[in-house]
Amino acid sequence: MAYTFLICQLKTGEVLDSAPFEIEGEPSRVLQGHGTGTLVLPVLADGVPDGWEQMLLPWRSLILVLDEEENIVWHGIPNDDPTDSAEIVSYPCVTIEGYFLRRYVPTLRFLSVDQADIARQLASICGDAAGIPLEYDCPRTGVLRDREYEDDENARVYNRLQELAAVENGFNWTVDVDWTNDTHSRVKYTFRTGYPYLGARVEHPDHVFDMPGNVTEFDHSRPWGEGDAATHVRTIGDGEGDAKVMSTPVIDTAREAAGWVRLEERRQFSGVTDQRTIQSHAHRTAAQLFGGQDILTLTVRSGQGTELGDLTLGDSARATIDAPTRSIDTLMVVVGWSLDATAETYKPTLAKLEDA
Repeated sequence: MAYTFLICQLKTGEVLDSAPFEIEGEPSRVLQGHGTGTLVLPVLADGVPDGWEQMLLPWRSLILVLDEEENIVWHGIPNDDPTDSAEIVSYPCVTIEGYFLRRYVPTLRFLSVDQADIARQLASICGDAAGIPLEYDCPRTGVLRDREYEDDENARVYNRLQELAAVENGFNWTVDVDWTNDTHSRVKYTFRTGYPYLGARVEHPDHVFDMPGNVTEFDHSRPWGEGDAATHVRTIGDGEGDAKVMSTPVIDTAREAAGWVRLEERRQFSGVTDQRTIQSHAHRTAAQLFGGQDILTLTVRSGQGTELGDLTLGDSARATIDAPTRSIDTLMVVVGWSLDATAETYKPTLAKLEDA
C-alpha cells in the first residue's frame, strides 16, 4: 500500500496536479480540533510538476493524501514558508480546522438560539467570500443558548466554537474534506456538527482492533497531571469582582471519600454571562476530568481488518489487547488518527468519553 498526493487550490477546491510528496513524522487529524503534519517534496524526483513553487504557497494551497481507494485520509494547508535544503522542500501543514484560528469573532448577540445555529454562524465567518468556501451540515439540536460576543474581546472563531461545544449537553464539530464528483477533480469543505456527538456510536462496532491481530503496538495513557484530572471543578465566565459569573463547585465526592486528595481545576469561558450556562460548563468539565483521561493509541497494520479509509471521527471502536503488561477489552471512541511514512500502518487514537 502507498499513499498518493494531490495539490489543490484552497479557495476553489480544484485539483491542480499530483506530486511525489513524502511524509515526515505523523500527520494527524483530531475530533473537534485541528491536526498538523509535515509533507516533504524531493524536487529532483520524477513526477514533480512544473511550477510547483507557485502551486504550493501558504494559505493558498491544499495538499490531499489519498489511500489506494482514493479516499482522502488526510489533508493539509501549508501553514508557513517551506524549509529548503539542497534537494527537498518541507511544508508544515495544518488541517482545515486550523483556519478557524486565523479569523476573529465580531460583535454578535444570540438569545434562545439553537446551539447548532450559533456554531454555523461562527463557522460562516471563515466561510465568507474572503475565506474558505464552506458548506454546512448542522442539524438543529433543540438545545437553546444565549451568547454575547464583543468584537473588542479579540476572540478567535476556533476558541468560541470550543467554548460553545464544551458545555453540558453540547455537541461535536469538525470540517470534512470530500470529493464533489466521481472524477475526483474537485473537493468541498463541510463544517459539520453532531448532537450529542458525531460518528456512529454502537455497542457492536464494525471497527475492531485486536492484539494479537491487526494491532502491533499500543500506548495506554491515563494521565492525572495538571489539566488532565480533577476532583473539584469550577468554571468562570465574564464580569468583574463580585459581578463575575462563577459556577458553584462540582466535587468528585466518591473519590475524595475513597482517599484521593483534592485536585482543583478552574476553566475560563469568555462570553458567558448566564449562571445556568456557566454551571453547565462546570458539569461538562467535571465529566471530562473526574477519574482522569483514558486514551489508547494503537499502531494498526494496513490491509488487516479496519482500514484508515473506513474510519470517521467520532465512531465507536472495540479494542481488545492481550499483552504481558495489560489486558484490555473496551469500547471507545475514535477521536483522531495519524499517518506513518510508509502507509503500512496507521495510528488511531481512541478515548473513553462520557457520552460514548
